[in-house]
Amino acid sequence: MPDSSFQQSYLQQPLLETADWLYQSSERLAQQLNYAALALMHTITSSGKVLCAGEGEATWLAQQAATWLVRGTGRERPPLSAMALVPPAGPMQPTLVQQVRALGHPGDVWLAFSLERDDADLLAATEAAAELDLTLVVFTGEAARTLGPQLRDTDVWVPLPGTRESTLFAIGWLALEGLCAAVDTHLLGEDA
Repeated sequence: MPDSSFQQSYLQQPLLETADWLYQSSERLAQQLNYAALALMHTITSSGKVLCAGEGEATWLAQQAATWLVRGTGRERPPLSAMALVPPAGPMQPTLVQQVRALGHPGDVWLAFSLERDDADLLAATEAAAELDLTLVVFTGEAARTLGPQLRDTDVWVPLPGTRESTLFAIGWLALEGLCAAVDTHLLGEDA
């Protein structure tokens, strides 16, 4: 039978690392999430929409973002205009670039999630979103090597601490939940 204290220590390590990353970056992350919430609020209150996208596991973050923005995070409110763009699963499906060119308009928000992989379609779609004058709100690792170079002064970068994809995903999910709750708070006021 394996040594249970070793196993417990081994299981605790990723949790402690993630907690440490969050503790060290919480102030900066909260500030950038506030800027992201303000960008989304500006678009939503100006009759714009939020186009959400990611590749690989980050696709789930984009789908969850669209769901929470449309449905809300638990408080009753009208649905917001948001949709998830899905990377093609086959050759006959539109690419992210084609989808953003078909659906994006100046003033909309491009909410993109990158786990710092070589996401060629997401990168090309982000470039297209910038060309169409969408506001970019991107969640990436702190290296921001994939989508970071696309950011302009008016865009918002949400730097996720950590180096492993699993850590970026976990912190991205928590940050996304905070972002959507902040949007609801801006719209509805503090929860009583």
